[in-house]
Amino acid sequence: MTDFKLIGQGRTADIFEHQDGKVLKLYKQDFPLDAINQEFAVSKFVYSLGIKTPRPFELIQVNSRTGVIFERVFGISLLKVMTMKPWSIDKHSKKLAKLHFEIHRHQMHDRIELLRHQEGVLIHNINQAPFLSEHEKEEIVDYLQELPTDNKLCHGDFHPDNVLVGEDNLIIDWMTGMIGKPAGDVARTVILLSLGAMPKGTPKIVTILICILRNRIKSVYVKQYLKLSGLDFLEIDRWILPVAAARLTEWLPDEEKKNLLNIIRERLREIS
Repeated sequence: MTDFKLIGQGRTADIFEHQDGKVLKLYKQDFPLDAINQEFAVSKFVYSLGIKTPRPFELIQVNSRTGVIFERVFGISLLKVMTMKPWSIDKHSKKLAKLHFEIHRHQMHDRIELLRHQEGVLIHNINQAPFLSEHEKEEIVDYLQELPTDNKLCHGDFHPDNVLVGEDNLIIDWMTGMIGKPAGDVARTVILLSLGAMPKGTPKIVTILICILRNRIKSVYVKQYLKLSGLDFLEIDRWILPVAAARLTEWLPDEEKKNLLNIIRERLREIS
């Protein structure tokens, strides 16, 4: 990789400077090729809809690793802006809601084969979820299949760190893009803003402050989204159970897994 300058690193990929105002997102050696192809295809589709996102150009192989060349964009994450300027949280939380609502306004009639369906994704992940019994999984899947469906564009992992603020507001990381019900997509965001665990050893005062800020972001985001969409919060709340169960398949700190399990089992008791 001596030809490229490393400019960013994440859990799944490294970002390198590329020529002609582009960057190379190079995935880790063992990252599934299907997931890379999915992100490239969905990113191209979303860009074609006019959604503000870095333009994807091509898939390439570099030293036995697969990468995607994207348009280079400049900006910082909305989460970082909120952290640096906590007095601006309300303004930026409303922005988060508006951007999410604008995604959900896209009805998916054509090229549906490019996008996975929300219900299928959730069912697959629920059935793969650790810590749940087979009976619990069956109950959750049965419950999910009673929820109303839709054919709107959903991001699948929408949170302040996936929004870049600069000359434009850009939405990144479309690997989880899917077709589904906006209420379920918002439920995912609510869970992410509710349960993110702090790294081990974080001072208690820092944990308390982060918790307060996060709760404020969630409160303002939800209120603004409901205002824009006309949804009732109950419609979102009904999706918490299956979305929380599906999230157990992801890499999570033990504390967050425990909190998710508490939510799942409390809600299972409510529907029993």
